[in-house]
Amino acid sequence: MQDIYSLFFHAGEIVEIRAIGLFGKNHGWEGFARETVAGYFDNPKDFGKCATILNDAGATGVYFTLNPCKPALIARANNRIRVMKYTTQDKDIKCVRWLPIDLDPKRPSGISATDAEVALAQKKALIIASWLESEMGWESPIRGFSGNGYHLLYKLPDLPNNDETHKTIMQCISIISGKFSDDHVDIDVSVGNPARIWKLFGSTGRKGDNTLDRPHRKSFIIENGF
Repeated sequence: MQDIYSLFFHAGEIVEIRAIGLFGKNHGWEGFARETVAGYFDNPKDFGKCATILNDAGATGVYFTLNPCKPALIARANNRIRVMKYTTQDKDIKCVRWLPIDLDPKRPSGISATDAEVALAQKKALIIASWLESEMGWESPIRGFSGNGYHLLYKLPDLPNNDETHKTIMQCISIISGKFSDDHVDIDVSVGNPARIWKLFGSTGRKGDNTLDRPHRKSFIIENGF
């Protein structure tokens, strides 16, 4: 998973990793977990090592801050993971680099998607990406599979973390959601805030029980289209 750092961040930038659904003690982190374990990282090696520890511990989900954090936050947990009192807030983000689109098949909360539901999200992601590229002239995004749905991540020039940037990104997501959300697939309109955490590709999504028709799946970057 260490390649994710280099894909989304410049050398030395600070990123938070946050895992949920962890309880108790583990040799890999400091403290007694009661749901959340997190840490801050400025290099790919430690980033990948700690992400693997959290995933192997059976976290419900492992996430990272999509936009780089302000440098001071590394002092909370310097290239390590621990039970944290504070996690990244919108005001803690250095700049806004990504416009995220999150496509999730509609289903009851707290469970994984079926293969048929995943296929609907995949089809919708292809339609949206094609429209944004052919009709709107956008560059190709980073495309990812979350374990249950699909992600389209459009790189921006580093924008200031301010109200104007936030408003513009939220408007873009809302327009896309209004045009493409339907009874089967939802485009999440809540993901545009600067400190948004995102599925750490390479980790496993563990919503609900791992059943035959709703299995836990590994997330990944899609290298060559859908």
